[in-house]
Amino acid sequence: MKHLILGGLSSALLATVVTPVIASEEVAAVSDYPTQATSTLLATTLVELAYQGYFAEFGIPGHVSFIHAVAANKIDAETLIESAIAKGRLDNNALSNQEYVSVVDTALHDVAFP
Repeated sequence: MKHLILGGLSSALLATVVTPVIASEEVAAVSDYPTQATSTLLATTLVELAYQGYFAEFGIPGHVSFIHAVAANKIDAETLIESAIAKGRLDNNALSNQEYVSVVDTALHDVAFP
């Protein structure tokens, strides 16, 4: 039990220290289809930002509430991507990239059901 608590505290501390670095990370997506190429966040980075409360102004809760909302299907990939577009973190055509939407959906599932 002692190790579990220490591990949880270490993870929480690491998450708060890494937030500014993750929030500034951007990657160019590589696609076989030029019309789908977008300047975008990695799907896992997008989900991590949401978990940390980065999209709270759009009604997406952070931390444990985020996990519960994803598990209850109150937050899906499209909702998260729309929030990132509204905040200027993703290009407007990110929603039309079905491969990206699918990867975000998988990352959300991995957070809610580890």
